[in-house]
Amino acid sequence: MINEKIYSEIKKRIVFLHYPPKYDLNVKALAKEFGVSSMPIREMMILLEDEGLIRVVPNKGIYVADISFQELKNIFEIRIFLIGLSGRLAAQRITPIELDNLKQLLNKMKKEKDFKGAIKLDAEFHNLLNCSTKNRTLVKILERLRNRINRLWFFVKDKGDKTFLQTLRDFEELIMALTKRDSDKCEQILKSHILSFMEKIKESLYDEVG
Repeated sequence: MINEKIYSEIKKRIVFLHYPPKYDLNVKALAKEFGVSSMPIREMMILLEDEGLIRVVPNKGIYVADISFQELKNIFEIRIFLIGLSGRLAAQRITPIELDNLKQLLNKMKKEKDFKGAIKLDAEFHNLLNCSTKNRTLVKILERLRNRINRLWFFVKDKGDKTFLQTLRDFEELIMALTKRDSDKCEQILKSHILSFMEKIKESLYDEVG
């Protein structure tokens, strides 16, 4: 049986860039750190590979998956549709308590100074929003897609402050639209939010090449 606490911790380290792309994951070292045998760690590696977060190379090792931009382009195409649906459903179904929780989280985001802390709060905001749709299937799909995309923050680190400020503006506008139960506006804001992030990735890659 998988130890969910350990599995979740290893996955967080990958998603939030504690383990960057191509990082060599040592099963024995992880087993020692978490006080378990190598077997459960290997079982977790199988699940992480299935989620596309690691790559197992026979007779060589286990590595954090590199970022395939063609694959991520495909993920973006799916996510932009589903995140729009999430916005529409959230506008219809969000409760006053959930809306207040989003406001409180946004306030925390405004005070956050650490780059990785900002990434985690961004993910938490999206998760709270998705949960407010009351559609568990949608929540699970979007979470899995976001785990793959979150690592793209690695490429916009140098533009992190500017990118995060835009995120705060988007979320402020989204909360206003949610308050008004404006489904069309919520969908539009979230789609624009994703497209803006994609543009930041393109800019970063262009800067690297240039």
